[in-house]
Amino acid sequence: MKKQISGFIMLFLGATLLPNLSSFLYSWALNGTDFEQNWILWVTASLTVLLIIFGILTLLEKTILIANFVILLGFIFFQGWMLWQNQFKPWIDNSEIGLLDYSRFLTFIIAFIGIAYLFIKTPGKTLTTTTDWQKKWRWTGVIFAILGLGASIVLAVIVLSGDKFFFTTPFDAYLGIGIAFFFLLAILFGFRKPDALITAPLLGLSFNFLTEYLWLDQILRKIGSQIGSQIGQDENTIVALKLIIGTLGIFASLFLMIATKKRNSKPD
Repeated sequence: MKKQISGFIMLFLGATLLPNLSSFLYSWALNGTDFEQNWILWVTASLTVLLIIFGILTLLEKTILIANFVILLGFIFFQGWMLWQNQFKPWIDNSEIGLLDYSRFLTFIIAFIGIAYLFIKTPGKTLTTTTDWQKKWRWTGVIFAILGLGASIVLAVIVLSGDKFFFTTPFDAYLGIGIAFFFLLAILFGFRKPDALITAPLLGLSFNFLTEYLWLDQILRKIGSQIGSQIGQDENTIVALKLIIGTLGIFASLFLMIATKKRNSKPD
């Protein structure tokens, strides 16, 4: 069970990197031979694939301990280096605290938890019993997923039908469609038996939407007065939708995860 938590964290972390990798590939497809490849692209791609594959293997109880440890450690070094170069070093050089990349900072910490769970001993099994309380959590999770699906579709429609944006690009619509797919899976499987193979990616993508909102909110607070005239109502709506989608997705994932737990009962 403990190692499965580590597998869930690995799949979650892989999902948080998916938008970054997709953004690289999207820019590559748009610019073709003019796109400049760098080591960050390949490290991001490698970590995304490895975290997802080995996270799934761990959830399927096919754990390769040393491989999981190396992958999570590599993720920690990569995120730590990116945080140093893009966050802490500029803060020190400028003697001023700037914008904080919540996504990298929080996933950097979560990766340590994933490593810790690799080495926590699994307790002995206890008898369990399934009761109707799980259905309440499952239905609550499904309702949040339905709302998230609707919000994701609205975001995609606004982006694809809009003309002029300052921050937003068509790629945001594709991200909306991508998370809508996982909301749909959560709805379909939530009625029967929620699975970590669905809730972990949904939680990771929702986390990305929420931290993207926090990033944009920092930018708007810092330079909003300078670019206020260039930001239309549709773009403000998109920023708000990212907060809504991220929040709904996190709650949907957590509620569906709770629905998979069983209450312990005393053995005879």
